[in-house]
Amino acid sequence: MAIDNHRDKWRARWRDENGAQRAKSFDTKKEATAHLASITTDIKRGLRTAYDGSVRVSELAELWIDASIHLSPGTHWTYKRDLNRYILPTFGDIKVSALTPAAVQRWLAQELKRLAPSSVRRHHRTLATMLNWAVDQGIAATNIVDKVKAPRVPRRDMETFTVEQIEGIAAAIPERYKCLVLVAAYGGLRWSELIGLRRMDVKGARITVAGQLMKLDKEWHREDPKTAAGRRTIVLPASVAAELEAHLAEFTGPRPSSLVFTSTFGNPIAQSFRRNIWYPACYAAGMGEQVIRNHKPAFVNMPRFHDLRHTSVALAINAGAHPKAIQQRLGHASIAITMDRYGHLMAGMDAELAGDLDNLRNPEN
Repeated sequence: MAIDNHRDKWRARWRDENGAQRAKSFDTKKEATAHLASITTDIKRGLRTAYDGSVRVSELAELWIDASIHLSPGTHWTYKRDLNRYILPTFGDIKVSALTPAAVQRWLAQELKRLAPSSVRRHHRTLATMLNWAVDQGIAATNIVDKVKAPRVPRRDMETFTVEQIEGIAAAIPERYKCLVLVAAYGGLRWSELIGLRRMDVKGARITVAGQLMKLDKEWHREDPKTAAGRRTIVLPASVAAELEAHLAEFTGPRPSSLVFTSTFGNPIAQSFRRNIWYPACYAAGMGEQVIRNHKPAFVNMPRFHDLRHTSVALAINAGAHPKAIQQRLGHASIAITMDRYGHLMAGMDAELAGDLDNLRNPEN
């Protein structure tokens, strides 16, 4: 670091933490000295970088996406979509150093006027994740999104089906999809895991969940489970296993890699399944409502397909399953996740435990 007099100005010169030569001119030597002192402090604290004021958000986004080779295809695609559709149209031409918490807060408020809180919260997370990476790489001094609170997402009440409702839906849905409903309800698989099941993953009553199928940019991609716990083997009830064996014989291709559940054209089952097949079957089984919108029938207040996964937990609890067994069956990375989501369903287990302990203490009662 040095200070010299140049053309009636006092010039402060220094090298930043990346070795780049930097300089700035001041009217007085005192101002130049104070600036160098500030530079020294900021560099020691990691608050100043060689890139301050030079990189725009659009350039940062490109650097980040190109460097994110560790991400799964699904996560990579989600980040790119969030950036291109929602973040870059607002912030793309702004320099990273010019981003402010107030600007991000205003953007989130505008988004909430047209998008669901869950989507806006995801956009907040994507921007924060990118800026965290920028700080780690020395591209940004701080992550200003840390000072911006994400919107609250109202939690939808968990709904579960009775066994009668499950069987009612299975009876009303086209035969090709009956076993899809049964395996979801009695096996607890996620949607992407169900539609990604292959013939090689089924061995009698045992199903190995080895991945999931997702549609990204109009193309189907197979992904490994996100965690080690996600790769698991579950055992179906014998009656459901028998249904699955019949399904394999009638609707599944002969190759080991053939998908177990497919559309009528033999393709992976798309999201339109919910609207075209799931909702009509639920309505036929006595759930939800049908109304006329724009002169066309539409379904409202319909149960979600994902509620079948919740139902599998409720059924397991009623059958006396241990929470750890439920965690493993669902593919949760920790028991804490299971208890956080389903602990309220297990409340009755404590009363049963108290009764069992009482019986041990007073066996004659």
